[in-house]
Amino acid sequence: MSAGRDEVLALLRANGVIGAGGDWQLVQLAGGWSRHTHRLTDAVSGRSFIVRVRPPGALLDTDLEREYRVYAAVAAAGVPVPAVHALQNAPESALGGPYFVMDHAPGHSPLVWQAGDREALEANWRGDRSVATDVVGALAAIHDIPVAELGFLGPPLSFREAVGRWRAVYDKSAMVADPVVEEAFEWVLARDPGPVEPSLVHADFRIGNMLLHEQRVTAVIDWELAHLGDPLFDVGYAAMPYYAGKFVRAGSPLVGAFAEPEWFVAEYARRRGIEVDPETVRTYTVQGTLSLIAIIGIGLRRFADGESTDPRMAWNRFVIPGLRQDMVRLMGW
Repeated sequence: MSAGRDEVLALLRANGVIGAGGDWQLVQLAGGWSRHTHRLTDAVSGRSFIVRVRPPGALLDTDLEREYRVYAAVAAAGVPVPAVHALQNAPESALGGPYFVMDHAPGHSPLVWQAGDREALEANWRGDRSVATDVVGALAAIHDIPVAELGFLGPPLSFREAVGRWRAVYDKSAMVADPVVEEAFEWVLARDPGPVEPSLVHADFRIGNMLLHEQRVTAVIDWELAHLGDPLFDVGYAAMPYYAGKFVRAGSPLVGAFAEPEWFVAEYARRRGIEVDPETVRTYTVQGTLSLIAIIGIGLRRFADGESTDPRMAWNRFVIPGLRQDMVRLMGW
């Protein structure tokens, strides 16, 4: 780990982010599916950075430089994200792959499947609603960023292209045919909302991808799936019951355990000055569920094929029955 620390420090110094000296320690943090996360801290000044590494065989092989540029663009627009400082995009490094360095924002990511975190979010909703207000404000700000400033993301994805991408991922990784999943893809495709004005789409927008400190959102993180497309995907995705803590038992009745569903949609629409069709949100909640099933399928396939020994890849199979149940209910079957 000392070689990795020294390499990161050299990169930061070459970019004028830090000076000489300090007592720096690099520690890998738990978690991470497609990125490994390390914290670099100076015991002298207390300054801290986060290093995001794309390791070989990442669950989602997404472009690191693209993610880095999204962080920079979103920060420039005033959305709460950690500032990025340096990118090392060579395929090999002392940390096992390309990486970038950003500020360490205060706070923690709520884990809605733990009763304590879920109940704290629900209590905030019953109180001053600071979390819900910050989340909706951040989402509206993301979708209001001028697309002209995001040309590096390429052309917008149409509805059918976005669904088709996840269908291709699912078809490639599926271990067995699942009629519920296959019918759900057809159900979604039949509900094309039509052309829309494209916006930046986070594509994994949920309370678990935010940092909270003193009941306020300090950062929106994990932008690796970001693209241009229909912003209402993020609204529907955030409303997935799984992301409100559902697993074996039902989770919170609130969106992400932090806001009533009707308020969440209405407040988002008010802030953006648009009308939001609840049926479109429902379509995107099913589409978001399908995307998660496809991602889980990648991990299951890699574990079964011996490409990964990470037990989380196999454990995630227990998530799928609940996701199928959610889709059946949302589709009115």
